[in-house]
Amino acid sequence: MKPAYWYYGLVVVSFILLIVALRYRRDWKLLVLHLSVFSIIHPFEIFVIVMKGYYYMPGILPTFADNYLGAYISDLFIVPASAVFISAFSLSWRFILDIAVIFTGIDWLFTALGIYQHFWWKSIYTGIGLIVLYAISGWLWNGLKERRQVLPFRLLIIHLTYFSIQNAINFAANRGGQLSTMQFTYLQLGAPEKMMPILISIYQLIISITVVICLGLKMPLRYRTLGIGVIIALNWAIGHFGIFIPQVGITLHHLILVPVVAVTLLIVLFKTAKLDYLFP
Repeated sequence: MKPAYWYYGLVVVSFILLIVALRYRRDWKLLVLHLSVFSIIHPFEIFVIVMKGYYYMPGILPTFADNYLGAYISDLFIVPASAVFISAFSLSWRFILDIAVIFTGIDWLFTALGIYQHFWWKSIYTGIGLIVLYAISGWLWNGLKERRQVLPFRLLIIHLTYFSIQNAINFAANRGGQLSTMQFTYLQLGAPEKMMPILISIYQLIISITVVICLGLKMPLRYRTLGIGVIIALNWAIGHFGIFIPQVGITLHHLILVPVVAVTLLIVLFKTAKLDYLFP
């Protein structure tokens, strides 16, 4: 069986878990939780990949983009979906431990099949990490169910949700890094496959913080619009200093569209989920 089919299978299972959870609870806050879990684990995943802990091999995209696609299938689909399923059905820790063991087994199986390679990473680390993650996602879910939440929690949820939406749009629109890259052109720091995800993460984090400040804090409208200027200035800077390197079919103007679409989706999702966190 081709490696891609195993990864496609994880995506299918993810959608089944998410749909079942949404139909059972009928609460769109679960989707907010799903996206928030992605934003928690993805930076950690990027760090481990950059540090050569493991390597995904789904065989779908060329070069190192294939590795990061495997990470997205894990971070954006199957792992958050399992956390959502746990929260939706209020599963006990006995079941949570069983799910962590299942994922540990999948980690071992993919390694044995040669479609995922360990270096210094061990399968047991996956199980331990998931137990910690499920505890965090449970705390987030309890907070989301509260009618009113303190400001730091609201800002955290705005950031986690927006960052995931922005990140997913950017990865899909850029075809996993095939249309553009980010690199310190003048300094030649590090290999492209290492520097690109780090620079992209920093770039997206700055935009996410800007969006959180503009949407989550109480301020006059004229100050909120300053966020647009910050994003435009940031895009100008990465182009001017040669950090953004277009390959084909994409420009800095396309990058500006990403936060526009992401903010729109964020507003729609929060309204649907009945989360009154925006524009206080």
